[in-house]
Amino acid sequence: MRTWVELYRSHRDSRACGDKAVDAIRQVLRAMGEHEHSVFRANVQAHFNPKKSPHRDVQAFQLGDDKGEPIQLKKLSKAEQERVHLSEARLSILLLWNRARAHLHALTVMVQSKRKVGSDWTVAVHLPDDREGENPRMDRDGCGACSHAALHCHVGPTVGTHPKVRVPMPPLAPFEVVEWVMSQVVPSDAFEPAPWDRVMAALKQESVKPRANGREREM
Repeated sequence: MRTWVELYRSHRDSRACGDKAVDAIRQVLRAMGEHEHSVFRANVQAHFNPKKSPHRDVQAFQLGDDKGEPIQLKKLSKAEQERVHLSEARLSILLLWNRARAHLHALTVMVQSKRKVGSDWTVAVHLPDDREGENPRMDRDGCGACSHAALHCHVGPTVGTHPKVRVPMPPLAPFEVVEWVMSQVVPSDAFEPAPWDRVMAALKQESVKPRANGREREM
């Protein structure tokens, strides 16, 4: 059980991200929009805007309208289009944070799409609303942290299609969730936040550990 306790704790701790979460998401959207074959409209980051909220201290931010932001897959290069198995897709982002506490209450990053063969396909990452007044069980849905981790992902025809599988996610920041979701939609170097050459370089650098006397050795 220790693994799931630690995962739940890490999800809970990651909520302390403050208003920087909004700016970080906008930076990711801007970078994707500036790509040579951008799949978003110009200045897409400017469309991640606050919504009206009935709660004074809670601010909601949403990308585009309720249907999400169109992902213009046909603007990709020919080689990239061959890697994509979707004919159309829309990205939705909804973020709730408490301005006074600099606390992330909830996050949803979702792509609703159609595959080239005609069937529906959805990928959605959820961090449930932890306000007890809005959700009596807060972020403790399901039977436990294994079957329903706080930060989790759904993949299937729709979010509600049974069996509803909830895949546990690591404690990613909101902008990292956006990067991960887009990397599943457009599996190319331009949309991959952790290319293997950088990963291997980082692992190699970490393998060099300092000795107690200050010298370095290869692990």
